[in-house]
Amino acid sequence: MNKDLNIKRMAVCAALAMAFGGAMAQNTGTTGTAATNRDTTANSTTSASSTRTGSAGKVASGDQKMMRDIAYSNISEIAAGKLALEKSQSDDVKSYAQKMIDDHTKAQQELQTLADSKGVKLPTEPDAKHKAMAKMLSGLKGDAFDKRYLKQGGLNDHENTHKLLERVQAKAKDADLQAYAAKTITAVDQHLTLAQETAGKHGMGHPKGNMTGAATDNGTMGSRGAAGTMSGGTGTGATGSSGTAR
Repeated sequence: MNKDLNIKRMAVCAALAMAFGGAMAQNTGTTGTAATNRDTTANSTTSASSTRTGSAGKVASGDQKMMRDIAYSNISEIAAGKLALEKSQSDDVKSYAQKMIDDHTKAQQELQTLADSKGVKLPTEPDAKHKAMAKMLSGLKGDAFDKRYLKQGGLNDHENTHKLLERVQAKAKDADLQAYAAKTITAVDQHLTLAQETAGKHGMGHPKGNMTGAATDNGTMGSRGAAGTMSGGTGTGATGSSGTAR
């Protein structure tokens, strides 16, 4: 009898030991899996963060500066164009200003997309020079405003932007930035042509000359051809600068 009782006790103990051991193994496996999942998630998050923060580091500092300079040009053109719509009494100046707003807005959107893909932060307002220019323009009226706007935003700024984009094409290390400059410079030159033509209607010559040659006999600069949009398409007129392109 005692022998049978001992055997039953041993069987119960064995069963309890197996059940306890299985539970421990299951808990250990679950804990290990959870820990592995946490490590994997942490590594993925760290990797994604490193990609975002490290993207700008992959763009040469000189390229980043050129991107910001182009952004200042677009933003300033848009701001000056909006001011011209408010201040000018000339239909052709208003038409020019609206084209500047439309084209440079599109150009800025394209540049922003490029900058975002590379982790580069762009400015969101005109630089100090063009803020001062806008303040000065705000104090002018009538023909005085139109001439100053066309001279600064249409002629001078587009010549400066042309030079900037040439520099980007020649010196930028980033192939996407070079491609953007090559696409945009054609439209900028077309904008300059329209600025020259519009300035001529207001009795303005342009003593600096243009990219292609000297002033024509009527005091306006020689035409570069039909103007288009910032995307490079042709049309009846280029979008001009808002008075801030550099």
